[in-house]
Amino acid sequence: MGSDHCAGLVSTSLMRLDGVADVGTNIANHRVTVSFDPARTDTASLRAAIERAGYEVAALDETKPASAAQEGDVEERYLAVAGKRLWIAAVPTTAIMAIMALHMFWQPIPFYLTVVALLAFPVVFLYGGLATHRSAWLSLTNRTANMDVLISMGSLPPYLIGLVGFVYPMTSFIEMAATIMTFHMLGRYLETRAKGRASQAIKRPITMGAKTAAVLRDGAEVEVPIAELSKGDIMVVRPGAKVPTDGEIVEGASHLDESIATGESVPVEKGPGDAVIGATINKEGMLKVRATKVGAETFLSQVIRLVEEAQGSKVPIQEFADRLTARFVPAVILVSLGSFALWLVFSESLRPVLLWGAAFLPWVDPELSPLMVGILSAVAVLVIACPCALGLATPTAIMVGSGLGAERGVLIRSGEAIQTLKDIRAVVLDKTGTITQ
Repeated sequence: MGSDHCAGLVSTSLMRLDGVADVGTNIANHRVTVSFDPARTDTASLRAAIERAGYEVAALDETKPASAAQEGDVEERYLAVAGKRLWIAAVPTTAIMAIMALHMFWQPIPFYLTVVALLAFPVVFLYGGLATHRSAWLSLTNRTANMDVLISMGSLPPYLIGLVGFVYPMTSFIEMAATIMTFHMLGRYLETRAKGRASQAIKRPITMGAKTAAVLRDGAEVEVPIAELSKGDIMVVRPGAKVPTDGEIVEGASHLDESIATGESVPVEKGPGDAVIGATINKEGMLKVRATKVGAETFLSQVIRLVEEAQGSKVPIQEFADRLTARFVPAVILVSLGSFALWLVFSESLRPVLLWGAAFLPWVDPELSPLMVGILSAVAVLVIACPCALGLATPTAIMVGSGLGAERGVLIRSGEAIQTLKDIRAVVLDKTGTITQ
């Protein structure tokens, strides 16, 4: 899911199923959480509904959220796909631009149209282009219009119309089709990379925890991976070691560095019966700690979950942008058709505009027929008016902002707080430099 429009499409498709009670989407981590009645629907139906909407289900878990490792794998795979699509589009398009410059400003290139058509074909019709057109088609069949609809309408007609040049001399639009698709792939890649960096920054505290734990089993000390810890296990934490998971001290006393969780730089004294937080550091003295929370129940996991929820939450200004975007795509299509019709009907009245533009824009040809000018005008409206930025600006700002905050030790629990922060004029800190409740 690349935007709130995508998330809305997935949510609408799932809510149409019988037995689905609630759907939650988060474009920050591409996760969909569904509450449903197993007696009336099943996970296979949920997966099919998402795939019909044009999206792939990378992982599915009926009982608990995906682990940080699973989510990391999904993010890396998503970024790798976006990068591959960009390269497949960018390399041929760069060659097309170089050949076009030589053809326009140096000397005619033999078989120019054939070369350009062959280079642009994989850009427009294969891999990234195919995924875009498939998404556009599925969006239309679901009676909605997403961003990919505009990209498809801005790239397919120019390519197909450009092929007419093989039988009738005319201006080639194939270069335009390849350029439009390449810039679309570039935007997707940059968006995916920004989200990935923000998500990794949020999950970084988890990676700072211990990887293994010394546990007492049948009177013997055994080292086990953190994932194998269970509630009630007695963990041995030596001086300088990290507490493997949240728990309660049953034996020993020490000072613990809890700065990773609280921001306090001064170690806190702990003794039997006191609660300890996973990933905090034991400064001196050996401790025996009973594990009370493991996995997604730990303090750090809960903090990360709250921040992820903040990343996926809608701030007040985003609700306005969503309403506008939902009406924007159909409006753009109407304006594009209107522009095409205007150039056909009032071509002579509008020709002075072409003459004016040709004076300082070398690619403007005032000798073009009204039909060709109308097509160019319609495609320009579709591409320039694509509302991707409108739908992505706010959620991307929240994701990147909260990610940068996490890198600097500032965890933001509410997306609305970020918007409210613009009105803050003073921040009061205590003597240790931390903000306490």
